[in-house]
Amino acid sequence: MNTIPQKNNFLYIFKKSLKYLLKNLWQRSPSWLRMLVISALSWRIGPHDPQAPEQPLYVLGAFASSSGLAEGARLYAQARRREGKEVICLDITHAMQQRADFPQGLEGAIAFDERQQLTRPGTVIIHANPPQFQLALLRLGKDFLHNKRILGYWAWEVETLPSIWVQALRLLDGVEVPSRFVQNAIQRHTARPVRVVPHEIISPSLRKTTFMEDGILRCLYSFDVSSGLNRKNPEAALRAFAEAFPQGGAELTFKVSGATAAPAAMEALRERCRSVPHVNIITDILDRDALSRLYCRHDVYLSLHRSEGYGLTIREAMLHGLHVVATGWSGNMDFMDGELSHPVPFTLVPLKEKQGPLKGLKGQWAEADTAAAAAILRKLREQLSTSPC
Repeated sequence: MNTIPQKNNFLYIFKKSLKYLLKNLWQRSPSWLRMLVISALSWRIGPHDPQAPEQPLYVLGAFASSSGLAEGARLYAQARRREGKEVICLDITHAMQQRADFPQGLEGAIAFDERQQLTRPGTVIIHANPPQFQLALLRLGKDFLHNKRILGYWAWEVETLPSIWVQALRLLDGVEVPSRFVQNAIQRHTARPVRVVPHEIISPSLRKTTFMEDGILRCLYSFDVSSGLNRKNPEAALRAFAEAFPQGGAELTFKVSGATAAPAAMEALRERCRSVPHVNIITDILDRDALSRLYCRHDVYLSLHRSEGYGLTIREAMLHGLHVVATGWSGNMDFMDGELSHPVPFTLVPLKEKQGPLKGLKGQWAEADTAAAAAILRKLREQLSTSPC
C-alpha cells in the first residue's frame, strides 16, 4: 500500500494551515487595511482595454457556490445566452475564497486554472462584491486582463459605500447592478456608467394552485447566513409570526444556507425558534427542482429584512405564486407589486454594525413594523382559507 512520506504530509498540513490562517486574518482585518493591501498590489492587474469588443462575454462567478451572488451569475449567463450572445463562464469560487458547496452549479463553467486559454479580446464581468472583486482581479492577472474590458456586477444593500468599494470603481470600466436602489448608491461615487440589469428568472414549471388545503397557513423565509443575519433579520420574521398566530394554525420554515459560517448566531436562532411552536429550520443544500418544490409547499413568503440589493428569493417566491410579506424598502421594491405583494411598513434607523462588511459604516436601513406584518399575516390566513389561488 502506498503511503505519503512524512515530510510531504507535514508540508501539506503546513500549507493548509497557513492558507487557513491567512484567510482568517484577511477576513478579520479592518477594511482600511484590506484597501491598503489591495491598492499596493494593484500593479498586478496591469492595463486593460476599455474599447474591447462586447463579445465574447466572459462571465466570472462563484459557480460552485450556493450563495445568492453565485445564483445571480448563473442567471446572468443564462439570460445573455437567451439573447444570442457568446458567453464564456469562468469559475472563481476558490479565487475569491468562497465555499464550494454547489457542484451542480458548475455545468459548462471553465476551471479558474484554465483561464490562460481565454486569450480573445472581449468583456469580463465579475459577479463579486469588493473586496472579493479586487481579489479576483489580482488572481486573474494582467496577462488575462490586458485585452479585455472590465465590468463589475455588484449588489449592495445600503445607500452608502465603504471606501474599499469606492477604490474598486477606479479599476473597472462600468458597473451593472440588479436594482435602482443599488444604482443610486453607486452612481453618486463615479462618473462611470452604472446600468440596471435585473435578474431574469424563467417562470418555474411549478406554481401554487391552491392555498391552505389542510387549514394550515405555511410561511417560508430563505436566507444565507454569510449575507449577514442582522440584515436578513430572521428574528423579526419570528416575532411577527409569533404575534400573528399565538393559538397555532400556522407554520414557519427557515431555509438557511451557510449555517456553519456563524455557529454561535445560528445556535441563538435555534434556541429562539424552540420557544415558538411550529417553527422549523432546514439547512440542506437544495437543487433548483427541490427548491421549487419547497416554495410550492408554502403559502406565504415572509421576509422582514433590513435591506436587499435585489431580493432574489422574494422574486422567486412571487413567481411560484406565493403571497409575499416583505419589508417595503430597498431593491425588492423594483418588482413588488400586484395582488401577491404585501409591503410591510418600516422605520429607517441608523446602521450600528460591529462586524461584517457594514462594520462602522455610516448610513441607515429599515426596521420593519412587526405588528403590521403580523396583521397582514392574520388577514392572509383569513382570506386564503376561504378562497382558491
